[in-house]
Amino acid sequence: MTELDRDGKLAGYYPSAWPVECGGPRRQKLVSSPGLALKDGERLLSTTRQMDGWAVMQVQRAPGEIFVQGGAGLGQSEFPPQYRDQGDTSGWLERIDPITLKTLARSPELPSGGHLWCGAVVVHENGDLYMVNGRYCHRLDEDCRVVAERKLPVDAPYNGLLILSDGNLLMKNLGTDPSVNCKFSLLEPERLESVGEPLEIPEACMGRFSSDRTKEGEFVYFTSATKIYRLRYEGGRLMLDSDWQGSYEIEGEDQGDGWDTSVGSDCIWMMDMGRPPPWRGLASAPQRAFRFPIDDPGERDVIETFGMPNAVNVGPPLYDPERRILVAYDMMNAKVGAWRFEGPGQYTSLWQHDWRCAVQMILYSDTGELVLEDGAAMGPASSAEGSMAVVVDIETGRELGRAPSGAPSISGMFFCPGYGRDFYSGSLRGAIARYYVEG
Repeated sequence: MTELDRDGKLAGYYPSAWPVECGGPRRQKLVSSPGLALKDGERLLSTTRQMDGWAVMQVQRAPGEIFVQGGAGLGQSEFPPQYRDQGDTSGWLERIDPITLKTLARSPELPSGGHLWCGAVVVHENGDLYMVNGRYCHRLDEDCRVVAERKLPVDAPYNGLLILSDGNLLMKNLGTDPSVNCKFSLLEPERLESVGEPLEIPEACMGRFSSDRTKEGEFVYFTSATKIYRLRYEGGRLMLDSDWQGSYEIEGEDQGDGWDTSVGSDCIWMMDMGRPPPWRGLASAPQRAFRFPIDDPGERDVIETFGMPNAVNVGPPLYDPERRILVAYDMMNAKVGAWRFEGPGQYTSLWQHDWRCAVQMILYSDTGELVLEDGAAMGPASSAEGSMAVVVDIETGRELGRAPSGAPSISGMFFCPGYGRDFYSGSLRGAIARYYVEG
C-alpha cells in the first residue's frame, strides 16, 4: 500500500510537518500535526497582511519558523504567466512572525529571467531553502541569505520543485505553450550544479508532478495534454518508463489539460479541465476526476463529478487514503464535492457545496477537518467579502468555521498548517493570512 507523506521522515526533506507544498512529494495534502478540533461555540478568525506582490506559498522549517515565497505582482488585467523584458519581475523569500505575519528576515530581490509565475519553495534536510522563481533556482539559508544561484536551461517559467530521496532537486518548465516540450532538470543541492542533461519529454506538460518511493524504486508521475506518464529515478538518473502510461482523454470532447497528480492507495488521482481560458479559450467539457491503478494504468476510472459544461480547475483533487474519500472541484461553475471510493468504478456521492474553490486543499488526518476555499470570482465580479477559508468535516461536508483571507477574489494558491490550532494561506494578489481558533 502507498505510504503516507505524513508518516515518518521523508528522505531529502527537513523534518517538519510541512517542508514542501502539499506536505510531501506524493502530494497527498495530509497534515501530520494535530487538527484544529473546532467545537460548537468556537470561531475561526484570521489575521491578514498584504504583501507587495504575489504571495505563493508558506512552508515550515524549525519549530515556530514560517517562510513565505513572494513574486512580482500582476496588474489587474494581467493573467499569469507574464513575461516582462523590463520592470519588476523579481521574487523573494521571507521568514515571518507566525502570529503577526510581520517580516523577520527577507532575501534580496531574486531574478526570474523576466518570467512571472508561481514557482515553489522547499526546505531541504540540510536546513536550507530552495526556491524556483521564473527561470531561476536559488539556495537560501534560514536568514534568507542567498547561498547559490542557477539559471535554468529553458527560457520559460518553471512549475514545481521536489526533493528526491538522495537530496537532489527536480524541476520542470511550465507547459503554457503547447509547442514547447517539457524538460525535467536535476540539480545537486550544494552549488546547484546540473546532474546530467535535462530529460526532454516530446510534449508540453502543464502541471506540477508527484513522486513516490517504493520497494520497486523511486518514481515521478506527471501529465501531458491527454496522458499520464512515469519516470524512474535511479543512481542520479531520470528515465522515462516506456512500459507505464495512461490516458485521461475523453474521445470527442473539448477537454482541458490536467494539472498535478496525487499518489494514494496504490493509485494516481487527478482531474482534467485545468488549462485556464486565457491560454486556449474556454473548453466546453464538464469536470471529471480520474483514478489510475499503479499496477495497470490502462484500467482507469472516470469519476463524473458535477456534469456542468465549461469547467475549469487550477489544481489537483484531494484523496484521503484512510477514509477513501476523493474531493474534487470545478472553479468556474463554483462546485466542490466529495465521493467515497468503494472499489474500481464504484463511487458514492457524500456531499456538495456551491463554493468557488481555487486553492490546494489540506486535510487534518486525525480530526477529518478539510480546509478549502469559498471564493468570489476574479475581476469585476469580485466581492467586498472576497475569498474565505472554510473548514468542513470531510465525511459530511458540514461547515465547522470560516474566516476571510484578505484576498478580493479566489486566492489560487496553497494552504499550510501552523504550529497550533492555526493554518496559513497565500494568494495571487498578495494577501497572506493566519487562521486561528478562538473559544
